[in-house]
Amino acid sequence: MPFITKKTITETFLERVKQTPDVVGFQFKPTHEDMGRIGEWKTVTFKQFYQECKWVSYGLMSLGLQAKDRAVIVSNTRYEWSLSDMAILGAQAVTVPIYASNVPEDVKYISDHSEAKIAFVEDAKQLEKFLQLRKQDPSSFPALKKWVVFEPSAMSLGKKYPEQIENILTLQALKELGKREESKNPQRFDQNLLAAQSQDLFTICYTSGTTGLPKGVMLTHDSLMSVLEDCVSTLGLHLQSEKEVLVSFLPISHIFGKVEAMAVYAFGWKQAFAENIDQLMTNIGEVSPTLLFSVPRIFEKAYAKLQVTIDNGPALKKRLFYLGLDAGKKYYGALWKNQNPSLIHTLEYEAAKRVVFKKVLERFGGRLKFAVCGGAPLPREIGEFFQITGIKILEGYGLTETCAPVSVNTPEDVRFGFVGKPFPEVSIKIAEDGEILIKSRKVFQGYYKMEAETAKALQKGWFYTGDIGQIDSRGFLQITDRKKDLIVTSGGKNIAPQKIENLAKTHKLISQFVVHGDRRNYLTALVVLDRDQVIQYANQHQILFSEYAQLIKHPKVIHLVQDIVDEVNHHLASYETVKKFMILPLDFTVETGELTPSLKVKRNVINKRYQSELDSMYLDSPRVALDSD
Repeated sequence: MPFITKKTITETFLERVKQTPDVVGFQFKPTHEDMGRIGEWKTVTFKQFYQECKWVSYGLMSLGLQAKDRAVIVSNTRYEWSLSDMAILGAQAVTVPIYASNVPEDVKYISDHSEAKIAFVEDAKQLEKFLQLRKQDPSSFPALKKWVVFEPSAMSLGKKYPEQIENILTLQALKELGKREESKNPQRFDQNLLAAQSQDLFTICYTSGTTGLPKGVMLTHDSLMSVLEDCVSTLGLHLQSEKEVLVSFLPISHIFGKVEAMAVYAFGWKQAFAENIDQLMTNIGEVSPTLLFSVPRIFEKAYAKLQVTIDNGPALKKRLFYLGLDAGKKYYGALWKNQNPSLIHTLEYEAAKRVVFKKVLERFGGRLKFAVCGGAPLPREIGEFFQITGIKILEGYGLTETCAPVSVNTPEDVRFGFVGKPFPEVSIKIAEDGEILIKSRKVFQGYYKMEAETAKALQKGWFYTGDIGQIDSRGFLQITDRKKDLIVTSGGKNIAPQKIENLAKTHKLISQFVVHGDRRNYLTALVVLDRDQVIQYANQHQILFSEYAQLIKHPKVIHLVQDIVDEVNHHLASYETVKKFMILPLDFTVETGELTPSLKVKRNVINKRYQSELDSMYLDSPRVALDSD
């Protein structure tokens, strides 16, 4: 069965259902009793998905959702997310994703700014974000008419907020409304799917935002289909429709996860929804995926755990692993230089794959062809490590404003430290100041209700990404930093902090490493350590402590981190080196606000929150004031 790419994603979905109705397209573990036995995987064919989707869509129509209206979805990644998304499109409305990790104020801002009429919410936790605000201020969410909950248990909130009970209904109740509505016009759902035009919006995707208010990125069907078409032309030879299996865990609220979910309709893959991030590796072992869409943080953590397992294992196994790793470095070292590996290096590496690295592949289910990685830079050392051990990671590049990828490495042509060559339809040029500019069908229409911001980003047909990069002689794109993240020292040196941070994060002890030094005369870093690793180190070296905050101040731990910083500095120019650091007792999280939902650090939040700690490392070095401050 060939891949399907029509003029819109709704037409593509309808064609998928017609051509492969009985193929299993989705797999998930039910979370409540009315959907089957908890703990066992439930499968859904494309035809079954279509039928459910139709009922939900007709239910939305019965509630008055009309063409071009907006509906928000506030949920973690799960089957019902995809179901509701296509149902919204089936009503000719526009989906507005909201991260489940967003605080109530952000939920309110996005819902109100987009003028959403319907809200799909996952559970009581998400529903209460709305109900609390409306109770405090009855004028909140003026456009919102109904909440549809995925988890029936959320209905219990009706007792706490009785004034809102009539506005809350379960997804199943919405389906029942839809069944009755369908009888009025049985063809309307299909007609709506086919009525969508290329330049119609399929989503307004609000940026997670490292600074300022979220911006609503308006993306069209044409933008999405352009991405899928280029994926077919670039990666299609390595993929088989209907035979590939995904384990999905990325937030569908993020454009990368959104494109992954939509690709299922074009490619006909089976999409298995992970239970949650904590169960990800267990679910991967159960499902044995052939493909994985991920962010670097997942591989950074897996890399650290593998290192610990190896280093704490039997001495013989440890020696064999590192001998195998050395053989792999020699084998791939030649390939990465476009040379043929020697026979002895080839034989040594083949032996290592069979004897040493087999278990690494098994940890990822044993069938993984490759993983596509984006959202943040992947440290080169980690990419090379997994390539050698049997997990091929294809790093790509894109933004919400480009409907995700505009470039990607391919299985036959991987360059770590680079994000691949531009897709066939994409034009990229580098501005005089190093900023990456993009011209493509994939580029968004503009920011919703933000004309001034749109005018800054879109100039003379080019999208100004805000990223700094370069294109090498082979046409590979390399991202060096975000334009706004560049550190300008008091001596006038421009420094890309991500380069330094990625070097540090290859060490198993480091969880987070955030470089600071804008308008200062040297660089410093805020360091978060892997708590388990530090405690294990303390036990091994007989370091007594009563609490973790005390442990990280111990001279041996500080010396250990200093050794890591010294090793990182060895790879840097003198003006790039980190002169001082401070170890923090708590990790950065999405919930506490230091990370975006796509797990990128919010530098402005971190700098503000730890201002006193940063200032203490510059007591004799005041910050240089700029006129623009």
